[in-house]
Amino acid sequence: MNHRQVPRSLVFGIALVLAVGLPVALGHTAALRDEGHAGDLCRAGILAIAGLSLNLLAGYAGQISLGQMSLVGLGAFVGGTVITPLKGDLPFGVGLVVAAATGALVALVLGIPALRLRGLYLAVVTIAFAFVTDEFILGLHVFGGSAGVPVPRPYFGHTALLHNADLAAIVLATLVVVLALDVNVTRSKVGRAFQAVRADEDVAAAFGVDPARWKLIAFSLSGAVAGVAGLLSATVTSTAEHQDYDYTASLNLVVIVVVGGLGSRIGVVTSTAFFAILPHALGRFFSADDALQWSFMIGALLLVVTMALNPRGLAGAGRDSYDEWRARRDPAFTSIIQTLPDLPAVREVRPRVPVGRDGTLLRVRDVSVRFGGLQAVDAASFAVRHNTICALVGPNGAGKSTLFSVVSGLRRPDAGTVIFAGRDITGLPPARRAALGIGRTFQLIGLAKDLSVRENLLLAQHTLLNYSTLEAMLHAGRAPAIERRARERAADAIATLRFERYADTPVKRLSHGQQRIVEIACALVTGPELVMLDEPAAGMSPAAREVLAERLRSIRDELGRTVLVIEHDIPLVLDIADTMVVMDAGRVLTGGAPDEVVAYPEVVEAYLGRGYEQALAG
Repeated sequence: MNHRQVPRSLVFGIALVLAVGLPVALGHTAALRDEGHAGDLCRAGILAIAGLSLNLLAGYAGQISLGQMSLVGLGAFVGGTVITPLKGDLPFGVGLVVAAATGALVALVLGIPALRLRGLYLAVVTIAFAFVTDEFILGLHVFGGSAGVPVPRPYFGHTALLHNADLAAIVLATLVVVLALDVNVTRSKVGRAFQAVRADEDVAAAFGVDPARWKLIAFSLSGAVAGVAGLLSATVTSTAEHQDYDYTASLNLVVIVVVGGLGSRIGVVTSTAFFAILPHALGRFFSADDALQWSFMIGALLLVVTMALNPRGLAGAGRDSYDEWRARRDPAFTSIIQTLPDLPAVREVRPRVPVGRDGTLLRVRDVSVRFGGLQAVDAASFAVRHNTICALVGPNGAGKSTLFSVVSGLRRPDAGTVIFAGRDITGLPPARRAALGIGRTFQLIGLAKDLSVRENLLLAQHTLLNYSTLEAMLHAGRAPAIERRARERAADAIATLRFERYADTPVKRLSHGQQRIVEIACALVTGPELVMLDEPAAGMSPAAREVLAERLRSIRDELGRTVLVIEHDIPLVLDIADTMVVMDAGRVLTGGAPDEVVAYPEVVEAYLGRGYEQALAG
């Protein structure tokens, strides 16, 4: 049965109308007539917005922050200051923009250490930021010192919105807008770039994603949403006080997001609702202060249980349960096609690069790389002609992978140059090289394995999606048409792979051989001139290697591309390669046609192995 997908804009339009209308309507009933109940609804909505801001950063981009509530506090203080009558006296809407800009700017600065720090070290930086903000910045005289900043209620026309039910309409409407923006982000190149950075920065760079740029974008977007939550919070309480945004509040926000499930907006909102209701439920048995302390203890216990049983939180447990139910209902759901599928055809999505008169596409000249006292690559030189397969071989530790990384841009050489299509690309980052037409795979499968086959094929097209982050967030301008074309290319590749049934299956659930083919398909989907494959046959059965050989030859013969491959399977190399380059101890020993290379006895014995003749005969 075919189901027509309900337009995203219609869903959020209806949600927005309900978010505005219900609190106002219920404000005339006993449900929200009580200011305390309406205020609780406001605070729950604001906490959900703050949680979504942290989820955007930590759940999508994998950048930890233990100081998120400090960004919320800065939005509250700065936004509150500019709308206060005796200070800025600006409209509430302008205050929201200022609060968002403040959060984005401060988060951008906070994100700079993330370009070099990860994990625990980044966590230390963010919690230090929270401490400094709470103890010094928010206590400045410009922010009212210890008294804080009085924040007026917003106006609708000439009418002040004095009732919390009216503010609840604003908060819930903002929550719906933030959820809509969050959905647009995750379904665009922005969200896929975040996911790639979280999975593996080298893989992200090979896909054309600049990790530094997208980390800073993630921090900025997260800070903007946090700033908006801050001004809403100060408006509900009518004042901005620094103790409401200290590092303890930041840690509580981390608990909420982790328990809900990093990377799941629904999980975060559900967890927020639970923790918002918990103190009131405990208030039936304890005093207000004791109920708050008990809620903190329960939150800490839930965090420990979550990390022990399912680190992906409530949402992750729900997805696992759904997969188990689906597997019981449809055994074919867990089955995997064991044969290697065809590779997708290459669409001409960018102009073909020029090739010199001698037909050389890639030239490596005197490249050297040193790791401390180890000379990993020593003045290595070789060339790869257009529309050929060149195999880079040699024993473990010969420097092949290091040289591969130099060509793809993941490693800067200490000396030497890399020329691609007549252009010196030695100083270009890997994302720029991907945009020029260099695609690569990795020895340990270079995919974002939590993403589906379809999402990986979309991620691989990152350099072709030339719309802005704002267009992505609004799903407007060039974004819809460009995304539609990218999804068509992904659908074509999936059809060629015969993966329609598994298009939305996470890559990590596929067999090793299938993952390898999906990785090669991702490298091909943008039509690169040079396809770099790092040990593509590793872990494959002999039968699968024979099929792989056919697929690699098709890249050259049918798709008209150039292949540079690292491979230890010498019979496979001799079967597919037009040229071979043999390395040892960082140096290029020899290169040329395979039959010429294997004519050197010392090469055969030392680098191809004594069993070469028997392997070749077999």
